[in-house]
Amino acid sequence: MVIKFGTSGWRGVISREFTWDRAMAVVDAIAMRLTETGHSSIAIGGDCRFLSPELADAAAEKMAGYGFKAYVSERSVPTPVLSHACRKMGLGGVINFTASHNPPLYNGIKFSPFHGGPADSRDTDRIEELIVSASVPEGVTGGFVLKTDFITPYLKDINEFINVDAFRETNSLRVVYDAFSGAGSGVLDRKLLELGGSVRVLNGRRDPLFAGRQHPEPNKQCLSDLSENVIRSGASLGVATDGDADRFGIVDENGDYITPHDFMALLVDYLAESGHTGRIIRSITTGSLLDRVAEARGLEVKVTPVGFKYLGAEILKGGVLLAGEESGGLSLGTHIPEKDGVLAGLLAAEMVCHYGEGLGSLLAKLWTTHGKFYNTRLDLPLDPDMKSRIVEKLFNSDMKEVAGLPVQQVNRIDGVQLVLDENTWVLVRLSGTEPLARIYVQSQSAEENERIASRLAEEFGKS
Repeated sequence: MVIKFGTSGWRGVISREFTWDRAMAVVDAIAMRLTETGHSSIAIGGDCRFLSPELADAAAEKMAGYGFKAYVSERSVPTPVLSHACRKMGLGGVINFTASHNPPLYNGIKFSPFHGGPADSRDTDRIEELIVSASVPEGVTGGFVLKTDFITPYLKDINEFINVDAFRETNSLRVVYDAFSGAGSGVLDRKLLELGGSVRVLNGRRDPLFAGRQHPEPNKQCLSDLSENVIRSGASLGVATDGDADRFGIVDENGDYITPHDFMALLVDYLAESGHTGRIIRSITTGSLLDRVAEARGLEVKVTPVGFKYLGAEILKGGVLLAGEESGGLSLGTHIPEKDGVLAGLLAAEMVCHYGEGLGSLLAKLWTTHGKFYNTRLDLPLDPDMKSRIVEKLFNSDMKEVAGLPVQQVNRIDGVQLVLDENTWVLVRLSGTEPLARIYVQSQSAEENERIASRLAEEFGKS
């Protein structure tokens, strides 16, 4: 089977596509790629999925055998923590065993080069070539394996990106944190406690089956327990991270889910009010509220394709205040070129402390000023026939209307986005990590979103 990297590494179903031997073949290829680029050190870790810790240890031994200084995490570790370690320690890259938010049957490998952000196509294309053709070196000496605490330095340095005083000026912060049985447990909650907050942790123990969650993504569908706990406990807010803690989920003081579209708009408004400046980078799937807030604050917005490697590349160019995407990933431009769910949770708590009121109340005020948008996503299992129909009807031709609404503009930054009016658009793209077609819709009505998405799903499902 040919190994191909998607928008965020290589992933596959355990024992069917993702096997031990294939994983080690990828490690071999990464070693060769790093050798080509003149690097000899690596940070290695993984999340809480099946075999991730064992694969991390095996990868470290293999890399040491090739002469690398292999620093391997002493425990399951969030993706952003590995990114931070790579940059802080001046290492050549990261090997991370994770399938992020994919179902429990999946595992994967994410490679990051020296800058700590997602690898671009030059690296991943070359790694794919080397998997097939690499001739691994023999007789190399000087390598070693060192078990390393990456988390403590990360939690120390994260103070640079939050307002510690805002936390210390209140003694009423109460947070419910759903760690999704993942690597964020003992990281985000540890920092909140250090800052003086009171934290209740849900799903804090490692569970490769994610406590029965079939699709462990911190979205509205998976956060009902968090919402209920926030309401019962009278907490200030609820936060969640996915399995490798690069994605975030937020629940306000009323137990209501706050979408990443709304949270990032709220965060940009807060950061700008606090005197921060810089460009706003967002993926094409992210909603228009962020643009309206940025424009009102005099901030430039740049739109990228889906995948944090594109946002991370903009961060590396400099001058970025915030980069984010609708799927629950964000980072600050002065932090790391990788999404960080831990930082997102801390910033959510910081806003509550700073304003002395909940995010739901703050968001209502923001909607009053800038308008309210509904952003939804429908995932369709993709078989060859449906893929063919989508390509024929949308990618290879221009649709003139959608659900009875005329198309005013077509954007092909990633997938196909059809703009229907100044407040309404639909975007269709094929997932780079799973066999899914994703339909994104924005309008000012939840019912309208459902109508548009259903009509498109029906259209693509026709034989």
